[in-house]
Amino acid sequence: TVLVIACPHALGLAVPLVTAISTTLAAKNGLLVRQRMALEAARNINIVLFDKTGTLTRGEQGVVDIIADGDKNHLLAMSASVESESEHPIARAIVASAKEQGLRQAPVANFSALSGRGATGVVEGKTVHVGGPRLLEELRAVPSEAIRAAARQASANGQTVVYVIEGQEVRGAIMLADVIRPESREAIASLHAMGKRVAMLTGDAE
Repeated sequence: TVLVIACPHALGLAVPLVTAISTTLAAKNGLLVRQRMALEAARNINIVLFDKTGTLTRGEQGVVDIIADGDKNHLLAMSASVESESEHPIARAIVASAKEQGLRQAPVANFSALSGRGATGVVEGKTVHVGGPRLLEELRAVPSEAIRAAARQASANGQTVVYVIEGQEVRGAIMLADVIRPESREAIASLHAMGKRVAMLTGDAE
């Protein structure tokens, strides 16, 4: 004769306890679990979708590339001098990039914000315009083929292109994009290591 005595209390306590500890650890690491059953279902996830702006990225513009007919640092410093008077996010990104590189900003005179087109001002006695394609059309300024090619590629990559025009001459272009969070690369690499597919959802493009 075999007598088996089973106590359900251990099982009854263990499962809720493990779930409570798991959700607490997740919350401490920035992961909010609304339904505890989601933890059980999570083991079956094979693809993770990320929002882009503010999730994978910081939600702020940053300079990612510069093309210039001459010295790139001079082009950035000249454009930052003009944009130092502007509060536009793109202007702030250009100014921040120049400061990071320790470039000197010259005083700007006769500054004017050009609604929806860019900005203009006089830097070291020269009229400098900083703006997008609409400003090029307005000034009837024609970029070199090298600048046009770089601008086309940047646009194809989802970057914002800002032209720097001195007088009537297009001196170069500055490419900007949303800055990627440094921890994003690590998170995506970890998911790939676990065999998970990763995709990004963004309103910037289909």
